[in-house]
Amino acid sequence: MAAIDARFEPDAIFMAAHPHLPFRSLGLTQLATTGALVLFTIAVLSEAARTLGVIDMNTQLIRVFFVLITVLAAGVAVVEHYVAKTRELEHMNTELERRVAEKAREIERDHARLDEAKRERALICERQRILADIHDGMGASLVGLLRYVQSGKTDSEELEHRVRTALQEMRIAIDALEPAEGDLAAVLGTLRYRLEPLMASTGVRFAWDVAELPCVEALDSSAVFAIQRIVLEAIANALKHSNARQIRLTLRALNAESVEIRIEDDGGGFDVGRPAAGLGLSNMRARAQRLGAQVSFLSQSGRGTTVSLTLPRRLEAAHAGSAADATFRRTSPVPLTPV
Repeated sequence: MAAIDARFEPDAIFMAAHPHLPFRSLGLTQLATTGALVLFTIAVLSEAARTLGVIDMNTQLIRVFFVLITVLAAGVAVVEHYVAKTRELEHMNTELERRVAEKAREIERDHARLDEAKRERALICERQRILADIHDGMGASLVGLLRYVQSGKTDSEELEHRVRTALQEMRIAIDALEPAEGDLAAVLGTLRYRLEPLMASTGVRFAWDVAELPCVEALDSSAVFAIQRIVLEAIANALKHSNARQIRLTLRALNAESVEIRIEDDGGGFDVGRPAAGLGLSNMRARAQRLGAQVSFLSQSGRGTTVSLTLPRRLEAAHAGSAADATFRRTSPVPLTPV
């Protein structure tokens, strides 16, 4: 029996280490083992008595019963241990599932807190960007208007022109805050609506060619504002420097992965390889880079200029406070009308 107790000692240690598991009952195994030991004892004693001549009986039947009971005890031990181990495994699986579910809830709570922190940071960054846009755009226009009035050399037509420019700057900045929902054509359509009266006053024909477009993902207010500025810079350059008679804006899908905004004019053109101060080409490249886009310039003297902005279907999320933002805020706003 001491050997049997030693054999089951690891199970006792396991149960002590896992008090939440029910204690295994091995009653049938112990009963069968006890019966086999009793028959074994009877068989040994009867065989010894027969040998000594105390009794005269055939012990064959006792040996047969001993073998049967021993086999039965072994079978019962195997089955009962299997059942007990299966129950322990089920209880362990249940406990493991409970702990995994608890950890999963903790992870979900941590993710929820992290998402909330990200949303708060995004809101703060968006507020900073809006303030910077208002400061750089409408603020700069109003400051220029104030200095012009304070100069004492005001002209009613020039004053009206400057006021209209400030109002137009404010309207375009507000348009960038409207939900775009991936519709780039609608974004540029709103910009066209704002620009057409000013374009008409310059005498330059503004052609509009828009094809059917797929949805552009991550087209948030920051991306809309950057696209607006690139398009406005290209148009302003054509009005100020090229003496163009016509400006054409083409919007189309290049392939399943990208769309293109192309601004073409029939003006005098310029040397793309020569640094051109004031044209804002580096600013346009920086804004495009923030979006994960590419902007290219094709121009020849006397043959006009083509500005091509290639946008991916999935724009990169822009964030306020970046080095690129700092570069933009040190530059002057894009004039919406020719000087």
